[in-house]
Amino acid sequence: MKLSHLALSSVFALALVACGDDGSSGTNVPADGSTQVAPGDSSATPAPLAPTDTTAAPADTGSTLPSEQNPVDNPEQPGGENATGGEGSGEGAGEGTGEPATPAEPTDPYAVGTDIDEPSFVPEGCVSTPLESGKGEGVTCGEEFKGYIYYDTDTSAYDPANPDLSKFTSIDKVFKALKEDEKVVFVLRHAERNSSSGKTSHLTEAGIFQAQSVGKKIASEEPAYYAHSEYVRTRETLENIAVGRGETGFTHEAFGVLNGDWFIKSNDAYDVYKSKTTDGNYVSTTDWAYNGGYEDAFYDLDTRAKQFIDEFLVGIISNKARISIVATHDQFLVPLTVYASDRKINLRYFEDTNWITYLAGIAVIVGSDGSVKTLPIKGLNSGI
Repeated sequence: MKLSHLALSSVFALALVACGDDGSSGTNVPADGSTQVAPGDSSATPAPLAPTDTTAAPADTGSTLPSEQNPVDNPEQPGGENATGGEGSGEGAGEGTGEPATPAEPTDPYAVGTDIDEPSFVPEGCVSTPLESGKGEGVTCGEEFKGYIYYDTDTSAYDPANPDLSKFTSIDKVFKALKEDEKVVFVLRHAERNSSSGKTSHLTEAGIFQAQSVGKKIASEEPAYYAHSEYVRTRETLENIAVGRGETGFTHEAFGVLNGDWFIKSNDAYDVYKSKTTDGNYVSTTDWAYNGGYEDAFYDLDTRAKQFIDEFLVGIISNKARISIVATHDQFLVPLTVYASDRKINLRYFEDTNWITYLAGIAVIVGSDGSVKTLPIKGLNSGI
């Protein structure tokens, strides 16, 4: 388990370029509970750690990413109870006036972003019914089957002082073990989305019930604070977690830094690695996270991940409420989870195609003494 002390650093003068997300659109999962997971949540371009890469213009880092166990995040890839997507955008400026250029005002990489004003999708006529096997629930809308939500069968004990960082711990175990003087920030990948990977892509009917099932696991009378990316599906995920928790209100904010590309140093260099194979983005991202290298495309994982945890999750989000829930995307969560697990979790897509699934991620626990503990967590029956 990683243990660090809260040490906020000054905000960097950086520009933030929002990009894409992940997404596998699978709905039908084998009745035996097995899942097909493919990566695909690679999208947003966060503010750089330092102004080191000044030659490469922020490009579209979206690309096709895998989704749960079928890499390549595109509408054709199957997903399951756990899955992934991606796209991106960039912009530049510059018109000469004959006057010396005026330095731009420093940009706060953690500033509140734009929450797309899209109506939430309400699954009218949809129900979640327990399976005869007792292993989960099936989602149907009218007479149309939409997907399975399998119950978590992991009965192993959770030791808050010495958690097993080589596996995803059930979110409810972490929540129930939380001390009164501790704060927690749950950082999760969004629930299952539909076939579109754009910013206005909605959750599927199964994804809505997935999110509500996670909310039920961490229900309490204490309201939570919610933060999400500038994508509709991340906000919808949190809205439904709040419903599952029994909350009538929903305090939330969008942050561009959660869009996806916090770890990308140069989109141009990253595009080169992505182009090597159909799943080059997953391969390069996980190979870098575990083995290093790729210095032209990625920042240093340890430095960049610690910065995000200390400055944003602890320094900003944990001060909003004792319980906070953050929804983001897979391409961002994979390296963050690798770091949070001290590289013990197996998300080695470059070796065995393991990738993070829907509603999995990390828990950041802040002690009353300012100590910070991190570990991998899962909201559904599996983290990969």
